[in-house]
Amino acid sequence: MTWSDAPISVDAIIDDNVYIGNLSAALSQDVRKKLGITHLLSVCTEHTFESRPNAMTIAVQDSEYEDLLIHLPDACNFIQTALDQGGKVLVHCVMGISRSTTVVCAYLMMSQRLSASAAIKYVRKRRPEVHPNYGFMKQLHAFADCRYKPSCTNSEYIAWKRRQKRDVTKYLNWIADSIPVVPDQIYLTSEFPGDPDAAESLLLDMSVTHLLSISSAQLPKPNLPPIFQHCFIDIPNNAREALLLELPNACSFISDAIGSGGRVLVQCRVELRACIIVCAHLMASRHISPRQSYRILEAALPLYNPTTIFYRHLELFAACAYTPTINHPVVQAWLAEKSGGPSLKVSKKPQSIVKTSTPTTNSNSPSLTINTSASLSNRATSNSPNASFNLTAISEALARYHPTNGVGSFHRQ
Repeated sequence: MTWSDAPISVDAIIDDNVYIGNLSAALSQDVRKKLGITHLLSVCTEHTFESRPNAMTIAVQDSEYEDLLIHLPDACNFIQTALDQGGKVLVHCVMGISRSTTVVCAYLMMSQRLSASAAIKYVRKRRPEVHPNYGFMKQLHAFADCRYKPSCTNSEYIAWKRRQKRDVTKYLNWIADSIPVVPDQIYLTSEFPGDPDAAESLLLDMSVTHLLSISSAQLPKPNLPPIFQHCFIDIPNNAREALLLELPNACSFISDAIGSGGRVLVQCRVELRACIIVCAHLMASRHISPRQSYRILEAALPLYNPTTIFYRHLELFAACAYTPTINHPVVQAWLAEKSGGPSLKVSKKPQSIVKTSTPTTNSNSPSLTINTSASLSNRATSNSPNASFNLTAISEALARYHPTNGVGSFHRQ
């Protein structure tokens, strides 16, 4: 849809005196008359209005590399002058989302001494769809650093200008490195910004509603606003079974997100773990085998090289009917392999799913943190280097394991 096809969209932001709208609203004389608009501030290049009194144009594109910062003092003065004259101002860009929002936020910062984050939050309550692009969000912070007077001689402005291209390029690379495994549903990335502004912009730019982040080294939990659902799973590196035992929780979070029409970003610095989680979800949701799930992943990540650990996790996940627990005989047999116990061999034939109940996330809570340390405390003592194993008992347990319709089950002899 082009801007000319967009329906009129306009919202009052400050006391029915300052409005944010799209280009369609700005072009509508009926809308301007109905709202009593006396001043028009255009922040776009897509349409040129005739020069007239009480109008101002800032010709910038909605690009992270554009310098809107240098124009903010004049824009704020224009709005303040209009209000001092008893007028009403419509600030618009093409969609009324990024450029116009940045200008109104700058005015709030200068006139009310709000922080950039507080200004955006204030505007978003009145116009939920607003989202200044990442470059403009950083410029709002620079606007405060410049004490609302950016200029070519201002040291803070000069410092921002020097790092602008580097910071924006780094941010755009984060987006480029986020791979759609299932378009419009599941995305995968190994890097995620620690900067809250970049994190928020990244998720909004990708239309992501749910973030599943897996820590591999007790990394800090990403700081996200409550508009996103977040599941944070902390998996110790020294616990072999930790990832396997958390697969049901991860799959449940992804399924709930997709079921509600959301879009999920799975993030872990260790690519192997993120790939295992995505494939586990594909297996459970589509009733397919580990090999079939990998082929879907391969289409998105053609250079990814699956390892023995990758397939072993997925095979064990299927053998446990997608609900592995620390006391499951299959898991116990796998753990026993470390100390010379019998190896578990799982059929690689396509699996069919058996309906099981799995833990679900609390849909009323925007953030869920899962720590495996409690469950790991119940881990069988057989993993201790000094422990002795009842190999006969393990062998008998494995002997009772038979695939039924492709899903592991146990039968008493």
